[in-house]
Amino acid sequence: MLFMGIDVGTQGVRCVVADVRGGIAAAASKSFASVNIAREAGWIEQSPEDWREAVEMVVRDCTAQLRAAGVDSARIQAISIDGTSGTIVPLDERNRPLSNGVMYNDPRAGAEAAIVHARMGAHEAKLGLRFGASFSLPRILWFVRNRPDICARTRVFAHQADYVAGLLCGEFAVSDDSNALKTGYDLIDGRWPEEIAALGIDRAKLPRIVHPGTPVGRVTREAAQSLGLSERTWVVGGSTDGYASALAAGAVRAGKWASIIGTTFVLKGVTPGLIVDPDGSSYSHRLPSGEWLLGGASNLGGRCLNLAANGRALSEMDRESESLIPTGVRCYPLTRRGERFPFVDPDFEPFYFGDILEGRLYPALMEGVGFAERFALEKMQAIGCPVGDSVCTAGGASRSPLWLKIRAAILNRRLMAPKVVDAAMGSALVAASSQLGSLADAAEQMIQYDRIVEPDADLAVRYDEIYGRFLEDLARNSAARRA
Repeated sequence: MLFMGIDVGTQGVRCVVADVRGGIAAAASKSFASVNIAREAGWIEQSPEDWREAVEMVVRDCTAQLRAAGVDSARIQAISIDGTSGTIVPLDERNRPLSNGVMYNDPRAGAEAAIVHARMGAHEAKLGLRFGASFSLPRILWFVRNRPDICARTRVFAHQADYVAGLLCGEFAVSDDSNALKTGYDLIDGRWPEEIAALGIDRAKLPRIVHPGTPVGRVTREAAQSLGLSERTWVVGGSTDGYASALAAGAVRAGKWASIIGTTFVLKGVTPGLIVDPDGSSYSHRLPSGEWLLGGASNLGGRCLNLAANGRALSEMDRESESLIPTGVRCYPLTRRGERFPFVDPDFEPFYFGDILEGRLYPALMEGVGFAERFALEKMQAIGCPVGDSVCTAGGASRSPLWLKIRAAILNRRLMAPKVVDAAMGSALVAASSQLGSLADAAEQMIQYDRIVEPDADLAVRYDEIYGRFLEDLARNSAARRA
């Protein structure tokens, strides 16, 4: 059996075909010609036609690779798609886009977010989230208030992943509860709340909701002939890209946490029941098992290393820095003002304490991200989340042996880096769950760990003392601004 995962990201589309052991039978990617075609200043839009063209190219590429290897594409049992969370596009009766896709990072719905927050406070409290301009529900309300002409012609407001799934199976008005969370879907009661209608939004224009991995429809004859697929292959409920990435990293059972450090730092973990973050810096998706996937995204991450390296190869910087740890420096290396996780403070400023001598800034930044990572995990524990003795990790940070060593010592936990970690692989896991029993079952069969780093005991003791001072610096920095 084979399973296809399609990741529709900000920059482009990636597709993988994986077998039941996690081996990659085919893979392809295609960048978008433009990541923003909006004509209005400050708006961020993409063309659904660009999505379609890129998806078709990567799927054709993958099925061609299978044919070249003598593998029948009919072995692909299921396909799942993930997309950027909060991206929305209105479709007409013939499933044609009525506008460009309004992207997750488009800020136009700020006023609408305030309206939604005022009307749906009880819903927010129930699910432990707060509607912002990045959520799809305020974006739909923006169309209601500003483009009634489009609303009148809209059959369904589709998420990005829904639209792509519809291109493959013909079902455009079905979504998954991972994407639907930001459209206001009640994950506890499994329904669209009454408050949505009170906002003036026609709930008939919202999609039918299924769990990720639920069969939605088989590949259409037209799509099969065009893309080299089989009409017997199922298209199943998808997810958001963050949800898929967390699954690919190994966050599939209670106590499992995925720490993803790329440009930014994202932490997601599985809890047996819903846990509400009192300061609103994190929120939960619900897994098909009934467990919850809690997490948040920070404004710090690997970008600070790129700035510090100033064009030099990071591997070279790693080699030069190994003898310098621990640096003794305490820092919170934001690359811009404001933090959103593990605490919310739009005015929070980066800080640096200690002697940053020649060559020490780079490893100090690695340590600073590691301190923030530990602080985030401890915050999750403080609000009642189980955290085991190991953390799954992905992103650029997982490819640096030095950074893995630093983080394992700071966390005093084993770090486990899967062999294949990207959202497309997470979507392949979702596809596989339709055949292998559950997401956890699929993950246990398909995720292969090729780097496991145990914490250095002596280094862990030294970092523990520095981390204590880091916490004091963090508290002092926050108190000084409130004074």
